[in-house]
Amino acid sequence: MKIVVNVFIVLALSVLTVSAWAYSADAIANRVKQLDTNKDGGVSMAEAIAGDAVRIKDNFAKLDANNDGKVTVIEIEVVNKAK
Repeated sequence: MKIVVNVFIVLALSVLTVSAWAYSADAIANRVKQLDTNKDGGVSMAEAIAGDAVRIKDNFAKLDANNDGKVTVIEIEVVNKAK
């Protein structure tokens, strides 16, 4: 019985992990869309400050890979995958 419980726990954690990854991509896209007040496809430092996006503000230089002054969903996802 203990083995069955352990297997169930492992399977449940696996499902939750996969669900969290999918949600994270959606959450990133939704948050960028919410913060992108001028609808240029990215979040500027001013938009990050105005939207109180602490993680984007604190990591802006690292996230803005092409140094165009805005952080996009793709740039965030690339940094997240590197972790």
